[in-house]
Amino acid sequence: MSKKFSLQKIIKDVLTEKNHDHFDGSIRGLRRSFDKLLKKIGAEKEELKNGGRIIEFSIEEVAFIKAILIQLYDREGLFAQFLYEKSDVSSRDIRDLIESVLDEEDKRGASEEELALYALFLDNTFCCGLLYSIENCLKNIEMLKLNLQDLPYNYQKIYFSKVEHILRKEVVLSIAGSAIFISKIAEEIELLKQQPENDIGLRIYNRFEPEIRDEYIQRDKSMLKKIQEDDDLRYYIERKIGKKAEEIFNYATLSKNN
Repeated sequence: MSKKFSLQKIIKDVLTEKNHDHFDGSIRGLRRSFDKLLKKIGAEKEELKNGGRIIEFSIEEVAFIKAILIQLYDREGLFAQFLYEKSDVSSRDIRDLIESVLDEEDKRGASEEELALYALFLDNTFCCGLLYSIENCLKNIEMLKLNLQDLPYNYQKIYFSKVEHILRKEVVLSIAGSAIFISKIAEEIELLKQQPENDIGLRIYNRFEPEIRDEYIQRDKSMLKKIQEDDDLRYYIERKIGKKAEEIFNYATLSKNN
């Protein structure tokens, strides 16, 4: 497993390079700017923790994170522009940003394998692929509207009623599928808790490498959050399992304050 570097350490390194003292206010200020950037581009801070307590990056990712932090500190460059100047960020903006960063790395002599890893890391961090798909869905709806606007009103109404029905059906199916999936995971966890020295149900993931195990744990923490935000889902899960959601996914609350 490659060595990990915490976001806190990288921030301190940046401040050192900038000859800035490491007092708490400076660290917190740069950390808040980084968090705001993640929020603005739709990235999930919890995803970067990979199931752990803090945000960490591999040695291959540190250069990118330092580049982001330096630009945020200087308030100059592409990353600073996203945070301080642009009101909306599209997937095209993010792709342009990724391409610009990769061009710079290519000029510095990065190998094709390194560039591919950098591109994947940035795409996942900025959720570019997901944002692109969502934008296309909205764009196609708008194109349908424009293409049908010359037709009679009642025809447009009937057509879009069919589109609405398809979308509503997919939403209902996704809700039902999610509820069934969460209940199956909850059942497995509860069964595992019956085994000795496994009172928080983690043994189900022990066959995986640490990084993969952390991803599963993070997924289950997200499940608990989803249950806590949806009363109907909570009712379904707790009635099926016979326990409160917080008791089922009890290990998922261990780092709730991080």
